[in-house]
Amino acid sequence: MTGTATGERAGEPTPASDGIAVGRRPTRLSATVASLAAAAGVLLVGGPGGPAVGVVLVGLAAAATGDELRARGRRAQSLAAFGTGGTIALAGIAAGAVLAGDVPSVLRVLPGLVGVLTLGAGVVPARGRGSRRLVKLGAGLVLVTVLVTGVFQAVPPGTLVAGAVAAVVGWDLGEHAINVGEQLGRAASTWRTEGVHAASAGLVGVAAMLTGRVVDGVGSTGLSLPALALLVLAVVLLSVALHE
Repeated sequence: MTGTATGERAGEPTPASDGIAVGRRPTRLSATVASLAAAAGVLLVGGPGGPAVGVVLVGLAAAATGDELRARGRRAQSLAAFGTGGTIALAGIAAGAVLAGDVPSVLRVLPGLVGVLTLGAGVVPARGRGSRRLVKLGAGLVLVTVLVTGVFQAVPPGTLVAGAVAAVVGWDLGEHAINVGEQLGRAASTWRTEGVHAASAGLVGVAAMLTGRVVDGVGSTGLSLPALALLVLAVVLLSVALHE
């Protein structure tokens, strides 16, 4: 009895406390859709290196497998899966740089690829209950790719709006995954709640993209300074709408 009490006072983790930590991790559905949304943004505006985001997603899927293994108490296999996933994701980022070719194209796609990995690390954490900071940083890096593409490449404004919308939706759903996981846990049935939230975010995003298509019809390719200001304003308004 004394030894057990001493161990608990020393802060040693117990199986029960570890199970609670695992159960309060980001929910699967919203985390998955968040990563896919961010990846879609990179694919839309990333140019020749954009398809490499698929490899990053494979790495995140391997990390998610590690997350499940950890929940079942298989620590060794979990660490191996996380390590494999991280290696694959980094290989995807390197592949994107190679596919991009020249330096401007690398600068265009690299922030987005790193952003998808960062956002994924926020909703599929190796430790803890997820990180809102990583989710925000990851979505922000995807937005950097959108803005760099708009400034230096001749891309239709509607495509830029779609990429920005995808980044914001990824951020919103990533935070939702963390919030629901903290409040209800993974054991609770949250599919309906998450589905409604994802559908709402999708509808707002579709409205923004339709507006972008209208802009396509009246504007030229590329992004002038006024258009850049309008894009930033649209992203801010979309963020406010999603978090109302």
